[in-house]
Formats: sequence, structure tokens, C-alpha cells
Amino acid sequence: MFELGKVFRKEFTRRDFLKYSSSLAVLMGLSELYVPRIAHALESVVSRKTPVIWLHGAECTGCTVSFANSHYPSVAELVLDTLSVKYHETLMAASGHVAEKALDDAIREFNGKYVMIVEGAIPTKDGGIYCKIGGKPFVDVVQKVAKGAAYHVALGTCASYGGIPASGPNPTGAKGLKDVIGGTVVNIPGCPAHPDWLVGTIVNILLFGKVPDLDSKGRPTIFYGKVIHENCPRRGGYEQGRFIRNFGSEFPDIEGCLGAKGCRGPVTSADCPHRLWNSGTNFCIAAGAPCAGCVEPEFPQTPLYEAVPEVAKTIRAQENDDKQAAIGTFGASLGGAVVGAAAAAGGMYLAKEKSRQQASKAEEV
Repeated sequence: MFELGKVFRKEFTRRDFLKYSSSLAVLMGLSELYVPRIAHALESVVSRKTPVIWLHGAECTGCTVSFANSHYPSVAELVLDTLSVKYHETLMAASGHVAEKALDDAIREFNGKYVMIVEGAIPTKDGGIYCKIGGKPFVDVVQKVAKGAAYHVALGTCASYGGIPASGPNPTGAKGLKDVIGGTVVNIPGCPAHPDWLVGTIVNILLFGKVPDLDSKGRPTIFYGKVIHENCPRRGGYEQGRFIRNFGSEFPDIEGCLGAKGCRGPVTSADCPHRLWNSGTNFCIAAGAPCAGCVEPEFPQTPLYEAVPEVAKTIRAQENDDKQAAIGTFGASLGGAVVGAAAAAGGMYLAKEKSRQQASKAEEV
């Protein structure tokens, strides 16, 4: 058998344990009053580790890489010490028939008790022949494992909604987990998904014995409850209508909005501005790249760097205002020029008329 917790294991003092429990409370958006309950929930499952079966379909394994590379706070390390990952094709040492036997044994031994995590889309066309695991269509493996799972989790946008493998024309008929098995599925989209989103979901299951509250797209509201635009560090640029038109350029006195370069922050729901990536270092927009909306069912969108309708409307209105202002300025300048020309012409006429009168008087004399 394969114990993923051993890969990440470290010794924890009671103080460390409570510290990490507090971190988990913050991670899940809970009050500090929940810290004792979180600690108790984690302690209670140490002796009866929750079994996990983690499957891989049509994907790049980026979500596993993201999760395995989580560092500080090392909540993943703590939670993995309470889990028993019975099957994970990327991280397990076994392969071939030995690995497939481990999967069959886990399904039989922990029937109705394990957490099923699917990473990657599920090809369904032509009987699912375009993705096979152990010689079997992946769609069949998913359906078999799903029947005995207590909870179903789709990790990453590919597993949640089909993602890149399901983008047009989708020749393999790739689908998300819920579209294949139905029922309650916790979608944790992202390309890749943030490790905290999976950790928080698992802890919620351990703590409350149920999946967290989900939005209309099957995502935990504690992580996907607000649009990125609400807390965007470049929102000031948007409010002032100051849009970056070329990558690499910036305004001298404000961080310009990336809406003109296709940023989907106004229509994307995730806590990236608060969560940050790479151990709390940064996230796309703060790094100068537009949000690609990777947590939404529509991802990936093409063309990638074209303004979304909500932003394009604002940009067009601004451009129209600029044009009207320019026309007004030009009109005022033209009017001034006309008046000036008329005044000059009038002055020349008066000067000529005065000269003519003076010449007439001279002749009379």
C-alpha cells in the first residue's frame, strides 16, 4: 500500500498543531472559535486515516504539482498526515498490475468510506477509447470508483468542466466529472487549482462530515464567493478608465487596468488576490498578466487577449467620450481660427479704406 503522508511527514509539537489548526480556520474563513474543533477533528482521524483514491485523466498533472509543492503555511503537510492515499498514479511507487490491484483492493476494502479525487477531463467519445488506464477506458474506471465513494471531488478545471481537453472541437468528447457521474460533486477548478482550495475542502469534510456550501457551478463558496475584480490591485485604473493597451507599458502615477488586454477579473470568481500563489508570493494580475478566468466553465476562451464584453463596453464609452472631447476641442480651435481670420480680414479692409480716403483728400488739395 501507499501512504502519501509518509512522503510529507514531520514531527509536530502541540503548539505547532494548534498553530496549523488556526491556519486552517483562517484558510476556511472560520472564526478562531473553531480552532479547538478543527484540532479535535484532525486528532480523531489520525488513528483512522481517511482513505483517498486519486485518479488522473486527460490533463497535465499540474494540479498534483501545485498541491505537492505547497510550502508555508504547510497545511497540506498536516492534512496529508491524516489521509491515506491508496491510489495516485503520479506519486505512488507501484505500477502496472500491482498498481491496479491496489486500486481494486482499496475499492473493496473501503467501500462507501473513501474520498474520490479526479484530476483531468474524462474522454467519453467512442466508448472512451482515447484515454485508458490499465488497459481500461478511463470513463469506466471513474464510474466504477464513483459508485463506492463517500465524496466526489473534481480537482482542476479539466476535471470540473472539461477545461482545455474539452475545448472546441473536442474530438474526444471530454467532459467534467459531474457530467459523467451526476450527483453531488465538489468542483475545485483552476489551471492549476490552488493547493489551499483542496486542503480547505478536505478539512471541511473531516470537520463537518459534509461537503462545504457550493455555488451554482459546484464550487466551494468559501474560495469562489467573490469576483476577482472586487479586490483587484489595478481596480483604480479601471475606475479611472485608464487601460493598458500594450504589454510592458504602465502609467506613471497608477497601475493601469488590464481589461483592454483580455483580463477576465470582472467575470471570474476566486480569492486569488487574497490567497496568492507560490507560497503567498503573487498572482497573475499583480505580476502584470491579465486574469485568464481559469476557474470558470468557459475556460479557455479565445481570443485570449480580447476584452470581455463588460469591459469592452466601458472602453468604447471612454473612446467615444475622448472623440467627442477631441471634436469639441477641434471645433473650438477652428472657431477661434475663423474669428481670428475674420478679424484680420476686417482690419486689412479698414486699413485699405483709410489709405484710400487719405489719398482722395490729397488729390483734392
